[in-house]
Amino acid sequence: MIFEGALSVKAILESQKRDINCVYINEKKQSKDINYILHLCHKNNVKVKRVSVEIIDELATGHTHGGILIDAGHRKVEPLDLSHDFYLYLEGIEDPYNIGGIIRTAAIAGCQTVLLSHRDYSSMENTILKSSAGTSERINWVVCDEEVKNLVQLKQAKIKLIAAKRDKKSIPMTQANFKQPLCLLIGGEKRGLSRTVVELSDHFVQIFYPTQIKAALSAAASAAVLCFEVVKQRMEQ
Repeated sequence: MIFEGALSVKAILESQKRDINCVYINEKKQSKDINYILHLCHKNNVKVKRVSVEIIDELATGHTHGGILIDAGHRKVEPLDLSHDFYLYLEGIEDPYNIGGIIRTAAIAGCQTVLLSHRDYSSMENTILKSSAGTSERINWVVCDEEVKNLVQLKQAKIKLIAAKRDKKSIPMTQANFKQPLCLLIGGEKRGLSRTVVELSDHFVQIFYPTQIKAALSAAASAAVLCFEVVKQRMEQ
């Protein structure tokens, strides 16, 4: 499939999580990004074609490619690494732009692995990569099966499953222990977290709202607030 733009191309070349067929570069363009991409291609023995802007436009699906494309395969399946201390699980979030944005936030906050609920994400990979500004290639992500066995694995490895849920059992996020190895669990805005995931959870946390407005933060905004509460607490150690 074709991925567009310097950020995406650099991330794919650097991360080596895909089989790469060819890089296409506008024959009339020169820049530091292009020089670096050519260096990575030479280093990794990746074929490069300098072609006309007409060919670039024909291959591309969008208009923000900047004259740089890469033809690469689907993301290689990654096993769950149980040596990390900050995971994020996303369930029922269907918009690839939201998924990419959340991955970007999580990666910047130091999350090492994102787990996604069971579904086929192959048609979304391009959008997820672009909307994550390349960070989705630089972080591990695992697609769970329908029984969410990966969450069970985390639990068995003494990694606390902390669910974002407004509930009688919930405590304010500022009172939760985010310094320990953990996985934040965040559900989509339509259905939230499934019963299976809720029952697996060790703790429930909620974000304090200082107003009585009858609305909740989006999943993406909630993920940002919670991820950076993890950062805040761990900086205080």
